Amino acid sequence: MQRVDYEGVAASYDRRYASNDFDDIARCLSAFLANGQSIVELGCGTGHWLARAGSVQQHPFVVGLDRSSAMLAHARHAAPDAALVRGTADSLPWSSAAFDRAFCVNALHHFGDPLAVYRECTRVLRRSGSFMTIGLDPHTNRDEWWIYDYFPTALEADRRRYPSTETIRSDLASVGFVRVETTVAQRISAVLAFEDAEAQGFLDRRSTSQLLLISDEQWAAGLEQLRRERPTLRADLRLYATVGCIAEVQAP
Repeated sequence: MQRVDYEGVAASYDRRYASNDFDDIARCLSAFLANGQSIVELGCGTGHWLARAGSVQQHPFVVGLDRSSAMLAHARHAAPDAALVRGTADSLPWSSAAFDRAFCVNALHHFGDPLAVYRECTRVLRRSGSFMTIGLDPHTNRDEWWIYDYFPTALEADRRRYPSTETIRSDLASVGFVRVETTVAQRISAVLAFEDAEAQGFLDRRSTSQLLLISDEQWAAGLEQLRRERPTLRADLRLYATVGCIAEVQAP
């Protein structure tokens, strides 16, 4: 499985927000946050969700963390009021009990050691704090996606890198989170003619990390089949939100 070069794709990364309606994720994020809280986004990328987080705060202390300097350069424009830090989610550069909320959107699968991330979140979150992760679960066999149909090794790669929601819940509980629950944050359904998909850039390999993970040979074979068959491209995907809370310290 190849690695995604986020330094190289940062400039075109936000195209996904122009072509997809993620309003339900925005509502889910707003419900998770509250005015006056201190917030950190792990894997903030170009700052799309960081800007959303800041917009629901009356007195925001919003911080974004990402390991890609190119992504953070774009985030500086998208979320100018947020503090930005270059680093990794499994070794957070903050003192204990620094934040009320921590979240990541479509980023957990990029973190090499999710358990270490969860442990770090239990450390930097205050006693009333919560953590939320939103992402795909390719283990459910419920989703339909033309990318998985024409590039089957992308599905294999996703099943290796995405933990299932069941695993996420179990791992969060194992490090001390309580009231851990999963809900559907967003359902994305689309039907698009091949010609329209090509014109709108959906066949650009940089349009999604799934296409960047497969080999050049696998990419070429799938693209050749698509152009030969010129099918109607279909997608029916679910993104899941899993939330865990830090247990309140009980008075003696």
